[in-house]
Amino acid sequence: MKNALVIPVRLESTRLPYKALKTIKGPSIIQRVVNQCIKTGLKTYVITDNEYIAKTVSFNSKQNQNVYVILDQKDADSGTHRIANIVNELSEDNFINVQGDQPFISPEAILEMSNFMITNPECDVVTPVSKHDPDKYNDPSKCKVVRSLSGRAVYFSRNPIPYGSDELWGHLGIYGYKRKVLENYHKLKISPLEKVERLEQLRFIDNDIPIHTYETNYSIFSIDTWDDFKYATKNYSNFLTL
Repeated sequence: MKNALVIPVRLESTRLPYKALKTIKGPSIIQRVVNQCIKTGLKTYVITDNEYIAKTVSFNSKQNQNVYVILDQKDADSGTHRIANIVNELSEDNFINVQGDQPFISPEAILEMSNFMITNPECDVVTPVSKHDPDKYNDPSKCKVVRSLSGRAVYFSRNPIPYGSDELWGHLGIYGYKRKVLENYHKLKISPLEKVERLEQLRFIDNDIPIHTYETNYSIFSIDTWDDFKYATKNYSNFLTL
């Protein structure tokens, strides 16, 4: 069973325009993501709708034979949709979706998911969760998740859920997909909840495709806003020790 990493990335971003190309102490955000993925030893595909991003990543990664850049300019309303557009061009069995705005993601966190998918082949869609930082409970850029007793995701929200709980689970923003899930993605109906929350994973839940969660001790910092970018730049040296 072969696993591969896929990094969907676009130039436009509502909350932080052109964030993929913003630099942190030299390399761009997207190049830092690619560099972390390279450390896993897994084949890595960067999928983008922008020719400049494609050329930039190709140039900076040209010494590594495990990185492939695919230009996809077909319509896509999410990163998952972008991956589904090109999955038939790929040969692997499982795909791990690493977000293009996670420049300090730990290679060990990625390999943890890769191993989970291999040892839990019954799970079609997986994502890691961890206890949420109480200071972020009301931050809409930080996704929360409610889980069943078996670990299945019941619901994701930008609001603090469940109501009244003093301990919330946070979603870390990377996903693992079985190939068949991506091959059938275009058949799924767009979810009303997905539109309201602006969370792409709700399309699976609304179409009765279970998302299995597992607990992790790794933290993953995503740059979603200008404040996140300023924090990442200011605290750059701290992230290197994670």
